[in-house]
Amino acid sequence: MTDQTPEAQNKETTKLARKWVMKMALFLVLLFGFGLYGLYDATIAYPKRGEDSASWHLHQYLAKSDEANSLTGDLGIPAGTDAAEHMNELEGRLADLTQSAGGSTVKARDDAALIARYAWLKSLAVMGRLSNERVASDLGTNPREKFTQLNQKWTSAEQPKPLASYDIPVQWLFTIIGFGGGLWMLLHIIAVASKKYTWEPAALRLGVPGGASVIPADVEVFDRRKWDKFLVFLKIKPEHPQLGGKEIKLDLYQYEPLEAWYEQMHRAARPEDFAEDDAALAAEAQPQQSETPDSEEDTGTTAS
Repeated sequence: MTDQTPEAQNKETTKLARKWVMKMALFLVLLFGFGLYGLYDATIAYPKRGEDSASWHLHQYLAKSDEANSLTGDLGIPAGTDAAEHMNELEGRLADLTQSAGGSTVKARDDAALIARYAWLKSLAVMGRLSNERVASDLGTNPREKFTQLNQKWTSAEQPKPLASYDIPVQWLFTIIGFGGGLWMLLHIIAVASKKYTWEPAALRLGVPGGASVIPADVEVFDRRKWDKFLVFLKIKPEHPQLGGKEIKLDLYQYEPLEAWYEQMHRAARPEDFAEDDAALAAEAQPQQSETPDSEEDTGTTAS
C-alpha cells in the first residue's frame, strides 16, 4: 500500500452552494405544489363543481317536465339513440326550440323542457360523463321522488358555477407541467450534485469531473464573458494530454468554493487582469483622513 502524496492528502472537494440549493428547493416545492394543485382541481374540485352543476340542471329539467306533462312523458334518451347523438340533435334544434318555448301552450312547455334537457346533457358532457347509463341512473326509477329530493337541495340555493369544456383538461395540463417540471428539476439537482471538482492548493491544480485536472499554466484563456451569470470558461492549451483545445465551463454559483479556486488560478497565471480591481480595493481600504482645521492663535487677553 503506497502512501498518498502531500498534495493528495490536502486535496479539497467542492460541495453544492447553499444559495443554489435553497433556490432549487424553492423551485422544486413550487413546481410540485403547482402539480398537486392542478391534480386536486382535476380530480376533486372541478368534478364536484361539475356534478353540482349537473344536479342543478337536472332539477331544472324535471321542473320544466313537471310543468309540461307532470313527469309522465319519456324523460330519458329516446330508445335506440345514443346520449351524445341526442344531445347534438337537440343542439341543432336549439334556435327553433328557444323561439317556440316562450308561450303557455303545450308545445311551448314541451320545448322548454327539451331546452332544459339539453342543458342537463351538456353539463354531463363537459365532465366526460354523458352516457345512456348515466342518464338512466340520474333519473332513477321514480322521477317524482327524484324531483322531490332535488327540490329540497336546489329550491332555495343559487345556481352553481358551470364547468367549461376546457376546465378539467386545463387542470390536467397544469398537473403535467407541475409534476413534469418538478421531476426535471429533481433530475437536474441530482446531476449537478453528482459532479465534483477537486483542488490541490500547493500545485493550484483543479480537478474537473471526468478525472482530468489543470493548473494555471495549462490555461490559454480565462474567459469571463458571462461573469454576470457566475459562469467562466477556461480555454485549455492544445498540448494538454486530456483536455487540449477544449473549453471548460465552470459554474461558480452551483459549487463552492469553486470561485475562490478559480480566482487563485487566474491570479497566478495573469495577475495583471486583477491590477485594476486590486487598486480599487486598496483605495477603499485606506482610512479616510479627516481634515483638521488650522489651530487658532491664542487670543487670550493679558491683564492690563
